[in-house]
Amino acid sequence: MSLPSFPETLGSGSTVLVAGTVDPSHYALGLRALCQYGHDSESALVVTTIESADQTCSAYERVCSTDRPLIGLVDTTSERQYVSSFYRDSPTVYTPSSADLERIVIALSDLTESKLPTTETRHLVIRSLTPLLRSSPSKRVCRVLQRITGLRTGTGIGFFGLNYTEHDKQTIAELSHHVDGILWVTQGSDHDLEFEYQAARNYSR
Repeated sequence: MSLPSFPETLGSGSTVLVAGTVDPSHYALGLRALCQYGHDSESALVVTTIESADQTCSAYERVCSTDRPLIGLVDTTSERQYVSSFYRDSPTVYTPSSADLERIVIALSDLTESKLPTTETRHLVIRSLTPLLRSSPSKRVCRVLQRITGLRTGTGIGFFGLNYTEHDKQTIAELSHHVDGILWVTQGSDHDLEFEYQAARNYSR
């Protein structure tokens, strides 16, 4: 399987909904975006909703071995809940589940205030919104996106993944109001991925 490069229209402070026929976290697309657009002088907030923090760190090392932003993690999946690890290479806050949106917001704020070094550029990646949308109305998830998008700094990107086959058109339309564009990700018969970028304002509502 081959992965195309991300479109040139992405980057430089943009926020993107990464909508795939398979969940983007399966191919670590948000982590790959950090590798393409980020540098080791920068930082990133990463919310894990399908894979654990340990799995996310392993995937990050695999897809981005050099010149990568330091990541701080909010892990909503692990059994080691409430035992936050601030002194590992990737500071991590554990929350009870992906259904607890308020705890996710608090955890992200906690990371930015005292656990991640201050950098001119800070990125934000939610590896998959799909678990959040299974347990919370889309309007509530959108309100959370409004609150946390501002945690980026400088030219930091915002990458929000989801498996769009699990959501209706109205949900995608509501989410599109809170991003600059949508990166459609499809898998061909040869299992290679294809990217198509669409400005959010052009999405049919």
